[in-house]
Amino acid sequence: MKDKTKPLFHWYVDCAFGKELVFALYTRPCRYGRCAFCSLPTMSEGGDAVSAVDIEAQIDYIISHYTQEQINQIGKVSIYTASSVLDQECLPTRSLVYLALKASNFPNLQVLSLETRPEYVEDWELKALKHMFSNKVKIEVGIGYETHDPHLRNKVLKKGLSIEKLRTLMAMLAENDCSLKAYIMLKPHYSLSEEEGIVEAVNGVKELYDLSKEFKVETSLHLNPTYIAKDCSLTDNMIKFGFQPPELSSVIEVLKFAKDLDITIYAGLDDEGMAIQGGTFRYTGLNKEKAVKSILSFNNHQDFKRMVEEADYNA
Repeated sequence: MKDKTKPLFHWYVDCAFGKELVFALYTRPCRYGRCAFCSLPTMSEGGDAVSAVDIEAQIDYIISHYTQEQINQIGKVSIYTASSVLDQECLPTRSLVYLALKASNFPNLQVLSLETRPEYVEDWELKALKHMFSNKVKIEVGIGYETHDPHLRNKVLKKGLSIEKLRTLMAMLAENDCSLKAYIMLKPHYSLSEEEGIVEAVNGVKELYDLSKEFKVETSLHLNPTYIAKDCSLTDNMIKFGFQPPELSSVIEVLKFAKDLDITIYAGLDDEGMAIQGGTFRYTGLNKEKAVKSILSFNNHQDFKRMVEEADYNA
């Protein structure tokens, strides 16, 4: 049985702001729970509720693993659950405030990132968090945009994100001077060819870029090559229809398009242990170690030319 006072995991990693401390908290599962590509709900509690006291113990547990010297280097704190950080039934507001108060003591903190479904974002909560940090820390709201085509996103992948809901969120973020982090899946379905997957991702990058300019909301994109996840509703069909995960070269092509627009974009190459064996990205014609290293380095420096040189890739 899972110890409810221990988190799912925690990371202390390099980022553009110095070090990023990731709180991945163990909570009740996602109440939406219908995304066809997602196996995250299986990582959380399906029975008894995880209390605020349990969650606050997880927060203390994570922070206890780091020295003051390490804490002094933290420029970004990201909060994840297997549900939505701003869903108060899964992560009580008091626990979010508890974590924010702890993070307010990190002397070089610049960004607090909250992973959530858009429908749980509330104006008062954004204002409260900004007030706690005296407007010295940028509040970033991270959402799963996933893919551009609304039919693919909502009817096939069952994301439940309309353009109207996205525009409402952008307006709220603009009102509160918050930023957006949006996840895009590369080649999110077995029905797409490699080229169609690239086009779909590029269209998503362009739509999010246009929205960021329209609403004047600072936006960063996170491109994830789709992997075959364990225990999600798409898994069997991905295997049945011979889904080929995207190539690293396709990742690089989408990164190039985003940098030509001059929008910040990161590539996520870690499946967090949730992929089946052999179900992650391919690297035909590339030196895997060199290409992965160059892309992960790009996440920090955002210099596309430097990345392709380090990857030995002919862009």
